[in-house]
Amino acid sequence: MPRRKRWQLPDAPPTPAAEDSTGRVLAEIAHAVLNANDARDAYQFALDRACPAVGAALGAVFLLEGAAEVMRPVAAHNWPDRWRRWLGEMRVRVGFGPAGEAAAERRLIEVGDVFADPALEDWQDVARELGFHGIVSVPLAGPAGLAGAASFYFATPGAQRPGTKAMLRVVGDLLATAHELERLRRQLRLAEAALEDERSAVAPRRGDSEATDV
Repeated sequence: MPRRKRWQLPDAPPTPAAEDSTGRVLAEIAHAVLNANDARDAYQFALDRACPAVGAALGAVFLLEGAAEVMRPVAAHNWPDRWRRWLGEMRVRVGFGPAGEAAAERRLIEVGDVFADPALEDWQDVARELGFHGIVSVPLAGPAGLAGAASFYFATPGAQRPGTKAMLRVVGDLLATAHELERLRRQLRLAEAALEDERSAVAPRRGDSEATDV
């Protein structure tokens, strides 16, 4: 698929105060990722901390649906109630739109202004209603492969500063870690269940053997 042209302004200058808080926010997200009992709690916490830190008006996390090349939303930040159902029913195809391209290309995708990009015409009514112009999407890719993508929506058009994009890349990595830990927890539960079934099956046979010996 040919790469879509993107409208983009020069990088904005960094804000020292925002950069000072980056490490603390990322540390809090990392702590949540490592200690959450459910990955969805980690996704939500990450959005709720990262969006205000980078000045994003909205945020969403999308995960792949099984082996399909389609992603569904699993967490959202600051979406109005009347849009929650729409968001919940939305499916993002890998390779299409900012989140889909981030997932397909496994790199950060930035759109400076959805209204200046004909390829994002389908997003323009949503952007107008919700009041955003810019989008930054990052992939969620871990040791087991691609997990999904996260998108951050900005009220003002233009390029985000390098520090913001660097932070969102790390947030994407942390979200991928949360997904990987959830996968490992599921595998552990399955292994424990299989071991318990094996022990249950062995116990009666052992009892029969002891009775025969007597």
